[in-house]
Amino acid sequence: MDANRREFVQWLGVSGMMAAAGCNRGGPSDVDLNEAALQWHKSVCRFCGTGCGVRIGVDSGRLVALRGDPGHPTTKGLVCAKALFLPKIVHSSDRLTVPLIRKKGELVESTWEEAMDLVAQKFTEAIREQGPDSVAYYGSGQCLSEESYLANRLFKGGIGTNNVEGNPRLCMASAVGGYVSTYGKDEPMGCYDDIEHARVFFLIGSNTAECHPVIFDQILVNREKGRKATVIVLDPRKSPVRDLADIHLDPIPGYDLPVLHAMAHVIVKEKLYDADFIKDHVAFKTVEDGNPKAVDFDTYVKFLEDFSPEKASAASGVPAKEIVRAARMFAEGPTMSFWTMGLNQRTSGVFANNLVHNLHLLTGQIGKPGATPFSLTGQPNACGGVRDTGSLCHILPYGRVVKNPEHRKEMEQLWGADEGKIQPKPGLNTIELFRALSEDKIRCLFVTTTNPGHSLPNLTPYRDAMGKPRPNKPFVVVADIFPTRTTELADVVLPAAMWSEKEGVFGMSERRYQLAEKLV
Repeated sequence: MDANRREFVQWLGVSGMMAAAGCNRGGPSDVDLNEAALQWHKSVCRFCGTGCGVRIGVDSGRLVALRGDPGHPTTKGLVCAKALFLPKIVHSSDRLTVPLIRKKGELVESTWEEAMDLVAQKFTEAIREQGPDSVAYYGSGQCLSEESYLANRLFKGGIGTNNVEGNPRLCMASAVGGYVSTYGKDEPMGCYDDIEHARVFFLIGSNTAECHPVIFDQILVNREKGRKATVIVLDPRKSPVRDLADIHLDPIPGYDLPVLHAMAHVIVKEKLYDADFIKDHVAFKTVEDGNPKAVDFDTYVKFLEDFSPEKASAASGVPAKEIVRAARMFAEGPTMSFWTMGLNQRTSGVFANNLVHNLHLLTGQIGKPGATPFSLTGQPNACGGVRDTGSLCHILPYGRVVKNPEHRKEMEQLWGADEGKIQPKPGLNTIELFRALSEDKIRCLFVTTTNPGHSLPNLTPYRDAMGKPRPNKPFVVVADIFPTRTTELADVVLPAAMWSEKEGVFGMSERRYQLAEKLV
């Protein structure tokens, strides 16, 4: 479908103000303000992983306006509706403003001294009576990189437990597994500038229009410039992205893997692959008895024989001719793939990521302008704040792992920790951690700016573990900005600062680190 930005906005029924899926280029969030009286500060929006540059207007210590920063090197002045509402969010009357302690079953206001003394007392008692592994930390991609790093250092290098987890375990872990198992290194290798050079966009399990509007706007700009970029959408949902698609592959939920295999089948059968690239840069492996085994290209081709478009169509419900069309378009390139939780958040998420990477490697659509597999981050700092700082149970900062004795020794020296303080065994992953909480093996849990009392799978037993009164119930501390379904279960609630209220570093989807300064 040949569509420009204006037509797409009209299709969404949001003419005038570009609402949920819309973008604003440079305009203030409140047109009635006296702009001359405002102090404008450079910052970075942290409501998703795009990392848009913004300028924030401050008047008498209050955030009152926001506009895109035209000088930002990648987003160039674009912001979406999420950013424009920052002043209202920061100064919302619903914000948590004072610590709360549960007394006689009710959360009541307290002082910081009383709340922190109680937290320290409970954690100290648990460690003394049941050891370091009786406590745990559960963070998120909402934290500053410095916050996640300090929590990781405290628990692993200070307390001596690897029970450090974060909600990226449930979302971005599949993308990590896909990148590491394919390339040996985490994170996308492409950047936002690739959007301008791409001729084909492959959107998989991503409602980019509403979840990453600035990215989507750049795709539309690509089309407006006359490049006539093709858009392929692989998604069982009928999201706004579908209205832009030249091809919408609509599989039965969970059956997109056969479609991806079938696209590879077509690419191989019609010799659309890049033979020189494969010869120089690609190795093939299979698994035998649980161990990787090197194979050749012909073995992979034979494997694909079972995934003809017709067989994939029978399994997925996607017409075979559409699979063929999509494969041919993908191979033509330059092709840029975008995906997020629709591909990642499932039991086969790593495999799904692998199959997308396979298509890029087969066709050589990688490492050149406009050709790259690009996992979009949902949270503002899941990459830089959790993965890079090593704030998961099995890792240490910047690619180090707890199982490696040299890595442990290096971090103990950097952290000033006693030799042997960092344990060689990984801690509990997210699901194991909350199961241990329900089994009373975790006595104290510190949760930071995430809502596991609402977002965990198979939720009821974990809510009971956090909040149901019983003898020896675990002690739960939650730090957050607003009341949530997790704060209602907590023994202590600590009010947290938003990104405009503190200074620190955030990562973003294209691996760039950005400083957000304290403005109020």
